[in-house]
Amino acid sequence: MKWKCVLPLLLGVVFVWGTAQATPTDITVRVKTKDAKFLGSSMGGALITLTNADTGELLAKGVTAGGTGNTKLIMKTPVTRGVPIADEKAAKFAATIDIDEPTLIKVTAFGPLCQRQAANTVSATQWVVPGKHITAGNGWMLEMPGVIVDVLSPPTHIKYKGVQDIVLAANVTMM
Repeated sequence: MKWKCVLPLLLGVVFVWGTAQATPTDITVRVKTKDAKFLGSSMGGALITLTNADTGELLAKGVTAGGTGNTKLIMKTPVTRGVPIADEKAAKFAATIDIDEPTLIKVTAFGPLCQRQAANTVSATQWVVPGKHITAGNGWMLEMPGVIVDVLSPPTHIKYKGVQDIVLAANVTMM
């Protein structure tokens, strides 16, 4: 008779212990432009999406914000393994995702958002373990190639008929 009362309690304890609980896991994403600085607020940032690479489930979405980083640290200091090039002011997107098991996460960056004609997309995947935050140092850093080209002349609304000399002027900047 006593076992009839204890058995449901034991089954309940086993069920609670056996149920996985989601663990908040912090991820900081930074987008460094190729051979240049971080893609931040001055260029509209980059749209960041974090998805479960196996299921496609959207885990987090937002825009990088902040400065382009410390020029001396990024451009003039020799790179040393394990030494971050991002400071606290460097542009980033920070998110907390809830996962209950090691998960293959895909991060995608699209930008710069203020220069759509120059926008590019980069992505990477990485296994993320619940509770093992990816925030230290540079966080999860992506590198985006490209240049920004602003055509200054001729204006887009002018149509040229036939062959003629066209004066072309553009502002070209490393992304």
